[in-house]
Amino acid sequence: MSLPHVAILTVTTNAAGHLGRYFDALEGVTYPDWSLTIVDNASSDGSPEISRTRRPSATFVQNDANLGFTGACNRALLALRDTPSVDYVLFLNDDTEVTPAFLEPLVEFAGVRTLVAPKTYLAGREGLLDDAAGEFDWWRGAWKHKLLGRKESPEDNRPRQIDNANLSCLLVPRQAFHEVGLLDDAFFVYYDDTDFCRRAAEKGYRILYEPRSVVFHQKGATLGGQFSPFGCYYLSRNRPYLMRKHLPFGRFAVFWAYYMGTRAVRMALWFARGRTDLVAATLGGVRDFLLGRMGARR
Repeated sequence: MSLPHVAILTVTTNAAGHLGRYFDALEGVTYPDWSLTIVDNASSDGSPEISRTRRPSATFVQNDANLGFTGACNRALLALRDTPSVDYVLFLNDDTEVTPAFLEPLVEFAGVRTLVAPKTYLAGREGLLDDAAGEFDWWRGAWKHKLLGRKESPEDNRPRQIDNANLSCLLVPRQAFHEVGLLDDAFFVYYDDTDFCRRAAEKGYRILYEPRSVVFHQKGATLGGQFSPFGCYYLSRNRPYLMRKHLPFGRFAVFWAYYMGTRAVRMALWFARGRTDLVAATLGGVRDFLLGRMGARR
């Protein structure tokens, strides 16, 4: 009996500094039936050349401009969702390092209405978890329990159903992109994964966490993370957009009061530390959310 075919989808944006480790890890993958699609967001650091050299058999899509994570993924997903030979699409960040047998448990757990996420560690920080899979708090717009940088516990080694996973590594049945749709391009980057998981759940899909599958993630290697001006802008803008999209007005009003209070405290701390760049980025994100300026920053 033939194995399901997994199409790995990776977006690169000036990723030359870590692509070597990404491709080194892929070379050791033991699952036999997979292919790779790489979408490059107008990189200027040689990333396209590295990708073509390291994986010449990959399908390569070159964007003339940075379409963000959402736009780049959607360009590939339009083709993959209509390719009958593809059973699953695996979102995989270019700053991850997979373990050789990571795909087998994901495929074993997956189904036509089941998405599967692995256990993800922070690369270079032994035993510390990335905030990649768990439960989302729809009152605060954040993970219910602290995940990032936390030491793993016995619970983290138990397979279970979850309600949220990020797209650094997530296996999705191809048919889901017909029923759930593509990624919401209004996000550009950040919180698009939580939005997709929420929409999938509303369509009757479930998300499972499979800790036998192990991946390492260099958090923020490409985009700079939440404490860069880039990260602060998109996180500050997209978080309330996510909540307004999925919550009734009363619930959103409660969130908004909490959100603006916590942003004020955080900006005061940054200002005291001389990080006026982060203050400006946060204010810009909140302003653009209120003005409806979504997609790429203008």
